[in-house]
Amino acid sequence: MQLVGKETRVGAFNGIILGLLSTLFAGLYIMLLKQRSFAFSFAVSGCIGASLLLAMIISSAVGTLIPLFFKRIKIDPAVASGPLITTINDLVAVVTYYGLSWLFLINILHLG
Repeated sequence: MQLVGKETRVGAFNGIILGLLSTLFAGLYIMLLKQRSFAFSFAVSGCIGASLLLAMIISSAVGTLIPLFFKRIKIDPAVASGPLITTINDLVAVVTYYGLSWLFLINILHLG
């Protein structure tokens, strides 16, 4: 469990950095090039940044747990976990983004 905690912290740190950068750059892009208001631009880009942060935390934990699980059930983790981790990470990212968009942008901020 120490390894899972360490990898999750690394994923959280990467998610914070990338989430903040994507919030800033996506917000500026939407505001300046798409001519939207400041509030709308940074509401959308904040949702992008938050979903990136959450997806990276979950993906780093899953990317550590799946090989450990396969090792425990005596299956080669290097062979079995690659496609599964990729698929789960993609699903987590999409569901996180659309879920947070639905929750924050549509239900709370009524931007839909």
